[in-house]
Amino acid sequence: MAIGEEIGAAVGCLTVFERPAARASRQALAAGLAWYPAIGLALGALAAGAALGTDVVLPAAAGPAGVLVLVALTGARGARGLAAAAEALPWRGDPVVVLGRLRAAPGGFGFTAAGVVLAARAVAAAVLPAPARTTALLLAPMLGAWAVVVECYGGVSGHASGTAAALVGRARFREFGWASVTALGVTLGAGEPIGLVLVLAASLATVGARVYAYHRLGGLTGRLLAATRELVETVVLVTLGVLAQLRT
Repeated sequence: MAIGEEIGAAVGCLTVFERPAARASRQALAAGLAWYPAIGLALGALAAGAALGTDVVLPAAAGPAGVLVLVALTGARGARGLAAAAEALPWRGDPVVVLGRLRAAPGGFGFTAAGVVLAARAVAAAVLPAPARTTALLLAPMLGAWAVVVECYGGVSGHASGTAAALVGRARFREFGWASVTALGVTLGAGEPIGLVLVLAASLATVGARVYAYHRLGGLTGRLLAATRELVETVVLVTLGVLAQLRT
């Protein structure tokens, strides 16, 4: 299998440019998980560049601009997944009912929840000084993409459909290992104390999302993978925003 096909599959799964994933084989989709953190880091670099450009003209809007670029580059998949999860998981019902709600179009509560999370990300990015903001915009999408790989390592894919069915439970140690080396190595390299805090925060959010999804549904779907990615990105940005305020 060509590395180019794996990278294309990863790009198609993580960005608004979905066509490479639609053309990829199931093997390439699963193998592409190894490249998720690298693609997330590249998306973060574009967002950080947009924030730096905005900072020259309107410094107060630099952080939110970077966040909006991330949302645009991902096709708002995370926000849509989070909206669906917020509509489906918190309420009573057996797995069949939960799955039905998860597959339906999100309602007002879901979109409100997604909007609150987006606002939290924008505020966190806005309060960060320029160097920390760049670090946050680089690390958040990378760790969010890594969280998807963690969710796909082990588990069952009975509820997943479409592209997600080729991902959930199909990550091998090769994909999990390479993704973790990339994500954790870059994060820890950003500064040992802060890096350790971010790794811990991202890991707890990822595991928490997985445990809750299996408790309520008994498995994962594409929308829940997207919701996990959004949740972890938000946790990373908010954690760095809080740390920055504590140091001032």
